[in-house]
Amino acid sequence: MHKYKSSGAALVLLCAGGMLAISGLAHADVESELEERQNIVNEVERRLGDEKARARAMEAGLERSPLCGTCHGPDGNARKSEYPNLAAQNPAYIAEQMAKFKDGRRKSFVMEALVRSFTMEDKVNLALYFSSQQLKPITEASPVLAAKGERKFKEVCAMCHGENGRGEAGYARVAGQQIEYVMMNLKRFRANAHRASDFDEAKRTNARMEQVTQFLTDEEIEGLAHYIALLQ
Repeated sequence: MHKYKSSGAALVLLCAGGMLAISGLAHADVESELEERQNIVNEVERRLGDEKARARAMEAGLERSPLCGTCHGPDGNARKSEYPNLAAQNPAYIAEQMAKFKDGRRKSFVMEALVRSFTMEDKVNLALYFSSQQLKPITEASPVLAAKGERKFKEVCAMCHGENGRGEAGYARVAGQQIEYVMMNLKRFRANAHRASDFDEAKRTNARMEQVTQFLTDEEIEGLAHYIALLQ
């Protein structure tokens, strides 16, 4: 059975609105983002609720997946540690991120070129395919370093990503994510928050993530990455 859970979606969306508002985003931007996310959640739930529609989506997603597999792995387990795992990821989150690459809200030459031809149906199909794949354990994660990151995770990450790191409808699952990928992104968000000399808006930005990472040390980021990697 598919692990995607829709319960609590309204609460998560309300939380998202509050966090985005705290970050200083315009009310119209908040409303637009929440509406888009809810539309994607609704489409994912529709297909999951129809056995035939889900089977068709999985088949179509598999057909579309080979190019994605070059970096993310054919089964959603990334080939290199600087790329994110997509296996077991929340499908609505995957579809939403592809939408952002397509319209320029997220920047990546490869991803922008790849998703340019994707329809919403393609995005949802791919999201359902990868989210249904089994996530492989990160064997290089250190329990010692993870123990140092547990308190900080519960303090700054659990509100949106959940105590178990699996997120909610529309939010990213971080549990079992690649160590290097997590560290790279947390440091990028932190640099953005500080508007470092190499700040580049073409890189990934997120107001809420920049807010919660701005005071993290390198040691805390390393601990978080190892703790997240060991979450199941």
